[in-house]
Amino acid sequence: MNWHLWAIAVFPLLICVEGANNWAQLAGERAQNTATPYTPEQWQKNMWSGRWGHAIVVFNQSITRSYLTEEENSERAQGANPVIILLGGDDSLPNITSAMETGMTTGKLRNDVWLGELTSGSQASWQVDDRYFVDDKLLNPQLIRSQMTWREATPGRIAPATWSSGPRFSEPLSNDEWIACQESIIDKMDYTLLLPDRTFCDEPPHFCYKDMNIPGCHAQGIWKKDNMWSPRRGHGAVVANDKIVVIGGRAREYARLQNNKLVGGLGNQKRIETVQEHSTIREENVLKNDIWDSDDGVNWKLVNPGCRDPQEDVLLQTEVWSRDSSDPQNTTLVGSAGSKCYKSSECYGVAECKVLGNNTREKVCVCPMFSPRENHAVTIQHRFSVQDDDSVISQDVIYVVGGFINVKQAFCANRSCGPADGYKLAMDDAWMSSDRGVTWIQIKKAFGSSNNAYIGRGSHKAVVVEDRLMIFGGETFNPVARHTTYLNDVWQVSLPTDPCCEGCVTDTSCLPNDSDWNMLTSNAEWHERSGHTVVYEPPSSNNAFRHRVYLMGGKDATDIFSDVWMWSLDPDEEWINDIVQLETTNSSENQASDAFVSVVSPLSKLKRYHLPLVGTDGQLSKFTPHVRHSIVDQSDLDVMESVGVRTVGDLVSADLYTILKLRGFDYPGRAVTAVPNICLLREVAISLVKKCSVTAPTNSRVDDGWKTEKLQIELASKSSFCGVGDDTKPCERGDWDGCSPIPDVSVVDVFGLGDVDVPQGLHNVSSIIQETFCLQVPASRYMGAAEFIDSKVVVMGGVGHDDMILHRDSWTRDEKNPKAVITTQPRFRSPQFQFYFDSNEAGAHVFEYKIMRDETDITPWLITTKQRGVNVAWLDNKKGGPGRGWYTLYVRAVDPAGNRDALFSTQANVYRWYYVPPIPYGVVSGCIVTALLLIVAVYFEHRRRKRRAIIRKFELRRLRRKFKLKSENDTTFASTGHSGRDGPSSNSHQSSSRRRHHSRREERSNHEGSHSRSRHSHSHRSKSRSTGHARTESHVRRRKRRSAQEEEERLARRRERDKYLGEYYPNMSTRR
Repeated sequence: MNWHLWAIAVFPLLICVEGANNWAQLAGERAQNTATPYTPEQWQKNMWSGRWGHAIVVFNQSITRSYLTEEENSERAQGANPVIILLGGDDSLPNITSAMETGMTTGKLRNDVWLGELTSGSQASWQVDDRYFVDDKLLNPQLIRSQMTWREATPGRIAPATWSSGPRFSEPLSNDEWIACQESIIDKMDYTLLLPDRTFCDEPPHFCYKDMNIPGCHAQGIWKKDNMWSPRRGHGAVVANDKIVVIGGRAREYARLQNNKLVGGLGNQKRIETVQEHSTIREENVLKNDIWDSDDGVNWKLVNPGCRDPQEDVLLQTEVWSRDSSDPQNTTLVGSAGSKCYKSSECYGVAECKVLGNNTREKVCVCPMFSPRENHAVTIQHRFSVQDDDSVISQDVIYVVGGFINVKQAFCANRSCGPADGYKLAMDDAWMSSDRGVTWIQIKKAFGSSNNAYIGRGSHKAVVVEDRLMIFGGETFNPVARHTTYLNDVWQVSLPTDPCCEGCVTDTSCLPNDSDWNMLTSNAEWHERSGHTVVYEPPSSNNAFRHRVYLMGGKDATDIFSDVWMWSLDPDEEWINDIVQLETTNSSENQASDAFVSVVSPLSKLKRYHLPLVGTDGQLSKFTPHVRHSIVDQSDLDVMESVGVRTVGDLVSADLYTILKLRGFDYPGRAVTAVPNICLLREVAISLVKKCSVTAPTNSRVDDGWKTEKLQIELASKSSFCGVGDDTKPCERGDWDGCSPIPDVSVVDVFGLGDVDVPQGLHNVSSIIQETFCLQVPASRYMGAAEFIDSKVVVMGGVGHDDMILHRDSWTRDEKNPKAVITTQPRFRSPQFQFYFDSNEAGAHVFEYKIMRDETDITPWLITTKQRGVNVAWLDNKKGGPGRGWYTLYVRAVDPAGNRDALFSTQANVYRWYYVPPIPYGVVSGCIVTALLLIVAVYFEHRRRKRRAIIRKFELRRLRRKFKLKSENDTTFASTGHSGRDGPSSNSHQSSSRRRHHSRREERSNHEGSHSRSRHSHSHRSKSRSTGHARTESHVRRRKRRSAQEEEERLARRRERDKYLGEYYPNMSTRR
C-alpha cells in the first residue's frame, strides 16, 4: 500500500500539543473530530460546488496604511466587514479518464459568484453550544460550530443561444453580440449589421424588460444590464480601487467560427468566410484577456474587451513565416491568415492593425496588452505619495505575470497555422495597469529579452510586499521541447512606490527596470510544484509585526502536495515546513519541529508526555511545557528499519511474521534481534490511527477535504494459514496479529516458526494517546485558492487525490495555542467545589481538565465548557471520593483547530488546593432537631410530674383535714350523745342518723378527692354515680336539703386548695 497517499486521503495528521499549526475547517462536510463546519447538505443551505481554477478576493477588508495614524487605521478596521468572494471555476475533473471512472461528466465552467462571511453578525467565527454536550469523556464535534455562511450573489449569466426577438429571431447569437452595448467595446468594432444604431444601447423603457417584442424595444439595451464575464477557469481576480476586477482565463462561450479555421485560403484558393446570415456559431473553450469590474459581484461592467490576437513580441517570435535573406533579423511576413487586416476596426477589441514586417502592404492585428492566457499570476500594489500639504495621492496598480498562451508553430503556404487552439506556451512577460485594466504597460518583454534567467511559467503565484513583487514556482512548457518542468525558484522584482500619472503609458519613472529582476533562490526548501497557493500576511500584533508568506499545496508530475511552508521574506532565512507531508529521517525536507507527529512520521516521533508537577510550595510560577520521554531508542529503530518498518503506518500494517520477527521469533538458523516493547509501540500506533479516523462520505465522489471512496485499512495483516495443529490453535483461523492476547491460550504454533508465546495482556497506552492529538490540515490539492482575511489564512477548493477529487471546503490556519485561565476556584482548605474557566480565544470555550493527587491521576482528561464549569463535590469521601487531601487541577482549552494549551502554570491554568470535606449539615440539623424535641419532651414530662406531685400533696392535706374534722365531729357527738328532747330512744335515733350523714359526707369527700385532677368534676361524679352506685330519689332530696353551712365549708376548702396551688405552681390551671 502507498502510505503516502493513504495518510493524506484517509487520516489527518497527528500532532503533539507543542507548537501546533493546525487548521480549522470552516465549511464543507466534516473532515476532522473537533468542530462542526458549515455543512450545506446538513443545514439545508447553499454553497458552491466542488471546483478548481476559481479565483477568490476579499472585499471590504481594511488593510493597514502606513501613511495613516494608528487611530485612523483602527477606525477603518472597525468599520470594515470583510467578505470572501468566490468567482467562477470548473466543477468537472481535469482528467477526462478520471471523470469517466468516477462518473463526474456533468461538470462545466462556471461564472457564478458566491459571498462568504466568517462571522455571523457580531459573533466570532465559532460558537460553543452547550446543548450538544453529551459526555465528559468524549469531545463532541457538535459543541464547537462554525459561524461561516455562504450565499449566492448570482448564479451566473450567459448569452442566449439564439435571438429571442427582433428581425433576427431564432438566429444564433454569439457572446460578442450579446455584449455589444458595453461602453468599452461599442466604439472599437464594426457592427454594421449587429448594431446599426447606437441608440439601441440606450436604457429601454421598463416595459421592455417584460416583453422585448414591443416596438421600440431593442434586445441589445435590455441585455446590457445582464452582461458579465463568460464562464471560465484559470482567471485572475483582485480588488482595485474598491472594485472587484476579473482578468482573462479559459472561457466557455458562444462564438462564431474564426475565418482561419474554415476551409480554403491557401495559395490562390478562396477561403470560406463567416457571414452573419450563416449559422456558424458554436460553444467553444477560448483563452481570454478581457477585463471586467463590479461593485458588488452582481452587476458587471466590461472595462477592456481584450484581444483575440497575440501581443507583438509573441507574433515576432512564433508567427514569422518569412525573413529578409540579407538580414534574417528583419521579418518579411508575420501573422496567420486570420490576423490580416486593413484597419483596426477589423480587429477584435483593442487590437490594432499595424505592419510588423518589411512588407508594408501586409498588416496584422496586434494586441497592445498581454495575449489571451490562463493560469497567469495576478496581484496588486497600493502606491501612495504624501504631498507638501499633507494630502495623500494613492493608486492601485495591477500586475499580470506569465501564464499559458496558445501559439502557432506550423506554416501553411504563406501563413502560420496549426491546431485550432494552437500550442501551449509558458510566458515570461509581465504587465501593469494603474487604471483598473483600461490601459496596460509591458514591464518585461517576453522570451528572455532581459539579461536574467527568469523562465516563462504558468500556474505560479505572485504577491506584492510593499515595494517588492515576489514570484514563486510554477511550471514551464515549451511546444518545441514538449516537456513540462516544475520550478521551486523564488524571484523578487523591485517596484517604485510613487503613483504613476493617470493614463501615462510612457511614464517610465513608475516602471521597474530589467535590473530589478533578481532571483533569490533557484532551489527553495519546498519541492518543485505548480498549482499551489501563496498568501502574504502583513505585519501586525498577531505575528509580532513580521512579514510572512505562506505557500500551500500544488503538484508535480507524480504527487499532489498538502504541505505548508512559511517564510519571513528575509533572503538569509530558510523556509520553515509548517506541516511535513512525508517525513523521513534522512530527507532534506524534514524541517518540522519534533513536536509534529503524523501517521507517516518516523517512529522516533512517538513519545510519552507528562504534565509538569507543582512544587511543595504549591506553586508552578513559570509557564512550563510537558516533560517528554522517548518510548523507543535508536537501536530499536535500526532493528525495525531493517525489516521495513519506519513509520507509524508501516507498524500498523505490518504482517504477522514481521511482528513476530521484531518480537524475536524467526525461522530456524536465522539470527534475530528483538525489540522489547514492539507490542507497546504497535498498540500506540493503532490507537493513534483509530483516534484520528473520520468517517468518509460515501455518497459522492466530490468530497470536502477527505477521501471519496472508503478505504478498508487493515490494522493487522491476516493470513489464511499461520500455524499447524488441532482446532485449539486459533492462529489457523488467521485472526492473530502477533501481539494481541488470546483468551485461555498461552502458546500458538505458527507455521515455520514453531511455538510462539502469546502476550497475556494489552498495554495501557491511554496516557500516551491522551497527550497526542490529531493535526487537522486540508487534504492534498492543487489549483485551489487562498486569501488572507480578518487576520486568517483561508484556503478553499481545488483538485486532489490522483485528479479524482474536487474539494468543496474552506479551512483556516491557526498557529496559536489557546490559553486557558481558571476564573473561579475553591478557597484553600475549604469544602468549596466549583471551578469555572475562560480562554483568550472566542472559539476556545471547550476545556479539558485533569485532577491529580500526590502525582497520581485521579481522573483522565475530561471535557467541559465555559458555562458548565467543573464540580468536584464528588471528592467527598461520604460520596465515594478520596476525601480530604492535597489536589492539583490542570485545565487546557481546545480551539476549533484542535490546538491545546502548551504551557502550564499556577498563574493561569493550574490550581493546587487542600480539600476539606464539607460539614454534613443535614446530619447536624437532624441531630439538633432531635435534641430540641427531647428537651421539649423532658420539659413537658417534668411539668406533668411536678403537677402530679403537687396534686398528691394537696390530697394528703385534704385527707388530713377530713380526718381532723371527723375526729372533731366524733368528739362533739360523744359530748352531746346522751342529751335530747326525746329521751334515750330519740337520741339513739338521732345519733344513728348523724353517723349515716357523716358517712355519706366522707364518701362524697373521698369521691371528690379521687377526681380532683379532672377539669369537669361534675361529669365525672355523674359518671361515678351512674356506674358505681344506684342513686335513689331520697338521696337526691337529702342532698338538696344540705345546710348552708355545709356548702360554705365545701367552698372554703376549694378556695384554700386553689390558693395553695397558686403559691407553688403559679401557671398551673385549676379546675373551676
